[in-house]
Amino acid sequence: MIAVLFSDRSRAAYAVEAASRKQTYTFTDAWGLPRTWLKGEYAYLAPNAARLLLARCNLKHELIEEAALTDDTLAGLSALLVPNAGHLSAETIARIERWLEGADKRLIVTGKTNLPPRLLGLTSCTPGPSSGFTGWRWLPGSPFANGDWESLYVSSYKAFTVQKVEAAPGSKVLAALVELTGDLENAETATAADIGPAIVATDKTLFVANQVFEMIGGMLQAHLNVEAVRHFTNAVHWGDTLLFFLRRLMLDLGLEPLWQTRLRSFGAYDGVLSFRHDVHGMRDYNFLDYQIQNLIPASYDIETPSFSRNIDYDMARDWVQRTTQHSFIEPALHNDSSIGTPPTAIFGQGLFNLVTDARKTLGVSFCTCGRHEGGHLHPETLDAMDYLYAHDPIMLGTCTFCFYHMVEYGVRHPDVVAYTGAGDKQLTYVTDVRRTIATPGVWFPFHPVITTDKEWKPLRGWDRTHEYDTNYELVETVFGGHGSRRHGVDDRLENGVYSFQYHPELARDPSVNNGRGTLDYVRYCINLAERKHYWIATQAELYQRMADYEALKFEVRDGGRTVTVTNPTNRRITAMVIEQRLPFGSVWQGGEELIHVAHGGFVTVPPLEPGAAITLQFRDEEIEELLLRHPSNKGLVILDARRDPSTNEVRILVSVCRKQPLCIEGVDPEGAYEVEIEGRPMQNVGVRTVRTIQALLAKKTQVAVAPKRRTYTPGTTRFLDLEVEGEENNFVERTIRIRKIAEPRASVVKAELIAAIPAKRGRVT
Repeated sequence: MIAVLFSDRSRAAYAVEAASRKQTYTFTDAWGLPRTWLKGEYAYLAPNAARLLLARCNLKHELIEEAALTDDTLAGLSALLVPNAGHLSAETIARIERWLEGADKRLIVTGKTNLPPRLLGLTSCTPGPSSGFTGWRWLPGSPFANGDWESLYVSSYKAFTVQKVEAAPGSKVLAALVELTGDLENAETATAADIGPAIVATDKTLFVANQVFEMIGGMLQAHLNVEAVRHFTNAVHWGDTLLFFLRRLMLDLGLEPLWQTRLRSFGAYDGVLSFRHDVHGMRDYNFLDYQIQNLIPASYDIETPSFSRNIDYDMARDWVQRTTQHSFIEPALHNDSSIGTPPTAIFGQGLFNLVTDARKTLGVSFCTCGRHEGGHLHPETLDAMDYLYAHDPIMLGTCTFCFYHMVEYGVRHPDVVAYTGAGDKQLTYVTDVRRTIATPGVWFPFHPVITTDKEWKPLRGWDRTHEYDTNYELVETVFGGHGSRRHGVDDRLENGVYSFQYHPELARDPSVNNGRGTLDYVRYCINLAERKHYWIATQAELYQRMADYEALKFEVRDGGRTVTVTNPTNRRITAMVIEQRLPFGSVWQGGEELIHVAHGGFVTVPPLEPGAAITLQFRDEEIEELLLRHPSNKGLVILDARRDPSTNEVRILVSVCRKQPLCIEGVDPEGAYEVEIEGRPMQNVGVRTVRTIQALLAKKTQVAVAPKRRTYTPGTTRFLDLEVEGEENNFVERTIRIRKIAEPRASVVKAELIAAIPAKRGRVT
C-alpha cells in the first residue's frame, strides 16, 4: 500500500506566507462572499499531482492527512510519498523515522521539506530562492543519461523555492539541479546554471530538490503559465515525461511489488481514446454516421441556442435527436464562453445557470460539458465549477484547462488579444499553438483543486486535456507516448487517456486536409487506437469509470494471493479488472471459479452491487475446464464469467450491442455442450477446431505449455463458437449458460453438429 501525505499544517503555513508576500487574490465568489486565493507556489497543489501519478500507474492509494498518520496507519504502508510538506510536526517526523527502519519501507520526498537531511541521504538541506525555472540534467548512473533522452528537462516553475542540498556518502546523485534564465525560447538559448544535486537516492529513499509536483499540479488547472518552457522538449507530452521519470525512479527504489497485483481502471486495455465534437450548428453528420455504423463511442458537445450565437433552435433539436438514439453516443454541453466581457458563463453562478438552462432548452440531462478558446478566468472559473458541483449532482466533469486563453487574477493586458467568435477579448496569456494546444502535456483525467487561505478541496468533477482538429502526424505523436528519442521504448507511462475534439463542420470541408476534410483524420485516429488496443469511450463513460475506480476499496493480502474489492457507493460498479503478475493456475470467488482471464493475467471483477464486497483467491491449482481468454471489445464487454464446480455449469454475463462473436476455450475436444443465451432457446453446440496451414504442413507437431493454465497444440485452437446478440442501438446485458452434454449421447450430438458446421473461408477445419 502506498499513500500521499497531506499536511494541513503546511497548507496553513503557506497561506500565512502567501499573505505576507502579497501572493493572494481576493474576489467575490459564486456564493456572494469574499474568497482569497493562494497564488504561485503557495497553492499547495503538489499532493494532487502526486495522486495523479499514482492513479496513472493504477496504484490504489490514500491521501492521508498528517493528523491521521498514526503508527498503526504507517504500519500498513510499504511506501509514503511526501510532496511539498515543509512544516511537518516533530511527532510526525519521529513517526516517519521509526517507520522507515522497517526493511520493506520506502520514502519519497519532493520539494519543500523539514524532514532531517540524514533521513533522505543528505548531509545538508536548505531552502533557497531561484530566479528562473529549474530543471534536471541527468547524470551518469541514472536510467536516463543516454541517447534516448534529452540531457535537460524543465521540472519546476519560475522563482519557486528550491532545496539546496549536499548528498551524504553512499547516496546516488541521479540528476543535477539547473536554473534556467535568459532567452527561454529553447534549451539551447537559455542560460543554465548548476545549483547542486536535484535527485538523490538511497536504498530506501528518493529525494527531489525542486517542486516538480507543485508545477505539475499548477499547470494542470491553468494555475501557472508554462508557455515559456513547454516547447523545450516534447510539447505534446512534456508533463507525461516528468511523470514517466518519477515512475521509473519509484520502480528503481524497489517498489515493483506495488505493480504486482493491481486493480485496473480501464480493464485489460492499454489506454483510452475519447472523442468530443464541438457542435456549433452546421448539420454535417459524417462523423456521427461513421461512428454509429462502426460502434465507436463519442461525445457531441452541443451549444444551446438560448446562449450561443452559433446555433439556432432547429439545428440544436436536430443534433439532440440524432445523438440520443444510441447508448454509445453522448449528447454533452458546449459551455460557451463567448458572450460577455468577461464571459458570463465562466464565473460566479454563470456556469451553473448555463447548464441548468441548457437542460431545459434542449431537454437533455447533460452530465459532462467542455469548451476551448473563448476565455478562462483564473481562479473565478474554478470557483464557478465548485458552485456547479455543489448544486448539481448529475455533472461528472468538464474539459476546461488544456487551452490557455486566460484572464489571470483580474489582470488584463491590452497587448494580448484572442479572437473568441464574438469579437476580440483582452486576455493575460494565450496558448502558443506552434505544435499543440495540449498545454499541460499530461494525458490523464484529474480533479481540479480549490486552494484558498481557508481550504484545500479537490472538486468532485473531473477534467482533462485534449487536442482538436488534429492531423495524422499529431495523432501519431499523441499516441506515441512520453517522447523518448528512440521509437518503441518498452517501459512507457501506462494508461494514457487521449482526447481529441474535431469540429463536425470540417468533416468534408475542402479547405483542410488537402481538400478531403477531417473525416479521414478521425478514421485514422480510430484505427490507430484500435490497433493499440485502446478503450474508446465517451466523456461520460470515462469520467464515470474514473469515479468508480477511485471509490472502490482494494485490499491485497497473502503476498497478492488474496484480494478484496469493496464498493462503498450507492451505485452498481462493473467492468473492473485485476491485473495479477504473480503466476497462478485459477482464481476463485468462494466456491466458484472465475474464468475470464485475458492475456494470462487480467481477471474480470464480477459486478459489485452498492455496499457489496467480494474476495478473490489466486490458486496454483489448474482446472481443465472452459475459459475465456480474449479481453472485452467495443461491442461486447464481459461483466462476469464463472464456473460452478458442483454443477459444472458456466455462467457468463455480458453487455452487448448488435451481434458479437464469443469464443469459449478450454473445451473437451470430444465433447458437446448445451448453450442457453438469454432471449434465445437452448441449443446444442459442438467443438470447433481450427488449424493453421503451418500446423497442417508441419512434419510433426510439438506440444507446448501455456503459462500456468491450459495445454494446447501450436497452430490448433478448439473452442465453442458462439454469437451473442444485443439491441441494434443500445448495450444490454445478456446471460449465457453452458453445460457439457453427458455421455454417451454427447459423441452422437458432436458428430451431428460437426457435420452441420460449414467450413470458414481462409481456414481449414
